[in-house]
Amino acid sequence: MFGDEREETLREVAALGNTRAVQHFAKAGVNLNAQNKMNGWTALHWAAHRGQEDVVRVLLQNGADATIKTNKGQTALDLSTKPSIQAMFGDSVEQGVGPEPKLSIVPTYIKEPDLEKSWLHPDEFSESKVENILRKHLAEQELEQPSSSETTTTAATQQQKVDDKKDKEEKEILVYLKTRSDESILGSVYLKNESIESSVAAIQKELDGLPENFSLARNNGKVTIPINTKQMDKRLLDIFRGDDDVLIIVPK
Repeated sequence: MFGDEREETLREVAALGNTRAVQHFAKAGVNLNAQNKMNGWTALHWAAHRGQEDVVRVLLQNGADATIKTNKGQTALDLSTKPSIQAMFGDSVEQGVGPEPKLSIVPTYIKEPDLEKSWLHPDEFSESKVENILRKHLAEQELEQPSSSETTTTAATQQQKVDDKKDKEEKEILVYLKTRSDESILGSVYLKNESIESSVAAIQKELDGLPENFSLARNNGKVTIPINTKQMDKRLLDIFRGDDDVLIIVPK
C-alpha cells in the first residue's frame, strides 16, 4: 500500500511540475514507470502532457522508460506538444498514435491542484497528511466526548474552583521586629491569601508596636530574605509557602 501511494503521488507531483519532489522519489527508489490502473499513464506521460520540461528531464535522467504506452497506445512523446520536450526523446521513440485531444477523465489533483504539492518537498507535505489524519481522529473522538466548548467551560469552572479555594485559604504568620528571636516577636496574625500589601494593612490593624515606616522580609529559619516593592502584589502564599516562614518588620 505504501509503495502504491508513493507512485500515485509521484504522478501527481510530476503533473504539477514539482521537480524537487520528483527527484526525491527517484532517489527514494519509487518505481518511475508505475502506471495508473485506469489509463496506464506514468509520471513521464503526465509531465510531457502538461509541458513540465524540467520534470521530463529529471525522469529521463533517472531511467524513466519513454517507450511505455498508455491504455490507448500513446507514448510520452505522443502526449507532448512542446518541441523542447519532444526533442528530449530523440530518435529512440517513434511518434505514432498522436497527442491526447482531451482527457476523458481529469483527475481531481489536476482540476483542483494541491498548491503545496506544487513546490514543497515530500517530507513537508507528508507531515500535513499526518496532521489531517490526526485531525480526523480527534474529530471522531469529539463525537464520543463533550464538545470542545463544553470541555473549555468545564476546565474554566474547575480552575475557578481552585482559585476560589486559594482565596479562602488562611495562614498563621508570626511577625517579628528586626530579627527572629523570642524577644522581638510582635505577635501572630491569621492572614487571608491576598496580596502582601493587603496583608500588611491587616497586620497594622491587629498588632501594636509597629514602626511608622518599615520594609518587609521573610525568614525561613535560616536566612532573612527582603521582600521588594515589586512583590507587594503577589499573594501571601506565593511568598510564605513553608511552615517555618515568618515575617520580619525592618524599620527604616
